[in-house]
Amino acid sequence: MVTRLAALVLLLTALLAVPLPAEAATGYALTAAQLAQVRPLAFTSTLSARDAVLSTLPVTKVRMDTVIAGGYTTRAICHPTDLHVSVPVSGFCWNATDDTTANWFPQGITGSGDGMNGSVLYPPCDGCAGRKIVAVSWRSGASHEYGANRLARVTFVDVTAGMSGAPYRHVVLVEPDGTAEGFHEIATHADGISWYGNKLFLVTGGDPDVSGGDRLVRVFDLTHFWKMNSTTSGNVGCVSGVCSAAYSGFALPQIGYYRLNSPAVCASLDLTRPCLNGVSLDRSGADHLTTVEYKRGASGGKILRWPLDPSTALLKTGSDGLVHPTEGWTSPVWELQGGVFTGDNGVLVGLCPDGAPAVTYMPGGTANISGDFRKSCLHRVTISADRGTLDVHYMTTAPGNAQNVAYWPASGEIWLVNEFRGDYDAIYDSDRLVLALNCPNLDC
Repeated sequence: MVTRLAALVLLLTALLAVPLPAEAATGYALTAAQLAQVRPLAFTSTLSARDAVLSTLPVTKVRMDTVIAGGYTTRAICHPTDLHVSVPVSGFCWNATDDTTANWFPQGITGSGDGMNGSVLYPPCDGCAGRKIVAVSWRSGASHEYGANRLARVTFVDVTAGMSGAPYRHVVLVEPDGTAEGFHEIATHADGISWYGNKLFLVTGGDPDVSGGDRLVRVFDLTHFWKMNSTTSGNVGCVSGVCSAAYSGFALPQIGYYRLNSPAVCASLDLTRPCLNGVSLDRSGADHLTTVEYKRGASGGKILRWPLDPSTALLKTGSDGLVHPTEGWTSPVWELQGGVFTGDNGVLVGLCPDGAPAVTYMPGGTANISGDFRKSCLHRVTISADRGTLDVHYMTTAPGNAQNVAYWPASGEIWLVNEFRGDYDAIYDSDRLVLALNCPNLDC
């Protein structure tokens, strides 16, 4: 009995000693020596395999104008936003099926305001009028026939005419592979996406349990979609002249991928093998992708800046042919999900401060964790003049299990997506939203 009591006391002492997320905290820049330890990224093209599919199998190449025409439609905001900000907020709910399904969970967000420089309008075909388009990545859930994180899709939403009633379609992400079937599904958590020029970047977080799990950044061409000739099969690929993408009418084929030089699956909080769980575009100064790293129950995830080449819309390589991060910091925000920067300002998405400010919009009172549910907040960030520190402060609560963010300079909008699907102690039916905050220069 004494032994058990002593063990319990030690356990409680250890738990109480674990620091909790603070309302104000500081992140620190990686030194030049630390940055040099981060393994660079190497690119492998899959363009030839993609083009071989188009020339030998019955898929039809289409542009984005075909994809965004028709499909499903959004609804007006149908859940509390849980945002406590003084700026205008707009957004939408998915249709009733996508709002509550456990087969799919939203993860990343980007759109035409990222892809276009100085505008939010993207021409979805040659000669087409510009459209305002939001893109959201989804991962498959445990109840999906493929299983959890074994299928990925991106949804393109045309919000040109407004948020409510906007048409949208789901597109399955596929990898051309040179086999008789031509292509296969991409098994990934579909963590974050960013649109740059005509390219779409997907960061995968890394998965040691699947083939290709070390392909940390996958790249797609947004001028080249495939229309399937069947939507009745759950197969991904072409068999006996029937081309399918897991019941979807459209697929987006990968054109290449980046993995760590000296290929390896990433490891959270490992300096040399960073995990890329969220991504956003920063057009202030030289164009960069900013990636953030998630670690459950911890702070310290790395925030890394990767240079972009506007001439190719790919990551910019150094003299050694590899892509090296140009800057990096450690995050003081616990369970970092997403982050976006412009100039010296930023916004991070992660666990709320514990207790103060009070977080009461989900079960568990003011605590930031209740069972497996993690309460999400946005945090303001200011980079110091010498770029050595990140000054981080609580900004606002956010929808449950908030994921990634994007910032569109031309409209001054922060876009936010969350994945929560209700059924939490039978209290909430759903809480799944896409929101846009009016926040020029991320100063709101």
